[in-house]
Amino acid sequence: MKISKEIKIALVAVLSAIIVYVGIIFLKGLKLFNDEVSYFVEIADVQGMPTASDVRANGLKVGTVKAINFNPARQNLTVEITIDPTFKIPQGTSVYMTKEMLGSAMMNLKLGPNPTAFLQPGDTIQGTPLVDLMTEAGNMLPQVEALLPKMDSILTALNTLTNDPAIASSLHNMEAVSADLRVTTTRLNGLLGHDVPQLMAKTNNICSNLETTTSNLNQIDMIGMAQKADATMTGVQEMTFKMNTAMNSKDNSLGMLMNDNSIALHIDSTMQNSSRLLEDFRLHPKRYVHFSLFGKKDK
Repeated sequence: MKISKEIKIALVAVLSAIIVYVGIIFLKGLKLFNDEVSYFVEIADVQGMPTASDVRANGLKVGTVKAINFNPARQNLTVEITIDPTFKIPQGTSVYMTKEMLGSAMMNLKLGPNPTAFLQPGDTIQGTPLVDLMTEAGNMLPQVEALLPKMDSILTALNTLTNDPAIASSLHNMEAVSADLRVTTTRLNGLLGHDVPQLMAKTNNICSNLETTTSNLNQIDMIGMAQKADATMTGVQEMTFKMNTAMNSKDNSLGMLMNDNSIALHIDSTMQNSSRLLEDFRLHPKRYVHFSLFGKKDK
């Protein structure tokens, strides 16, 4: 059976319509057989964001914008987004708009802090206004203009300061100081590497000797020595007391010698007689010594 020309034209038209529909869906980034889940975002302004725009989380594409509808009751927009079912959205997540420098606006997910509790498909996510870099830069222009005179004054002061000869002199002095510091550091390193270890070794030796001396002192019977010294002092005190008693009494030789003036007078007289005898011996030696070479008869 032959197919009529009209049927062929109809089949070609239907096939072309299917191809166009699939091509449009492909170009929009939508899937023909959609296995993604939908969430709804309430936001005041989407800044001309088209459908099929990317929905990103931390820079990663996790879904697309499926539809944008106006909500007359709240005077805002409700955006339906489709998300990959393997990507779980934590509770507390919000949506904020960003706009590239030369591109269109897109939605970004600011994930919630709880990674164990997730939103369910069909839940509503709150959106925040667009973060427009150009608008923010424009808002900062007045502040930048106010800073320009101050920046000019600062640059002029810096230029004057850098041209000051004192700066070059100071830098030269700092270089000399740095050289001295290097020399000092080298000497200090030598001191720490050689002299300090020797000093520590000597200190350890002294501490060891002190420890030995302390140990020897601990072995000395200090109490016994103190008791003997106390006994010696007691004997000296008793001897001193007896000598004082004997010297003050006339009942003994020492007391009589110390207290009887007659003995002292006799001793003094004896000394005087001895002095006279020696003087006479010096003046008249022949009276006491007779010397003869041939001898002499006694008369």
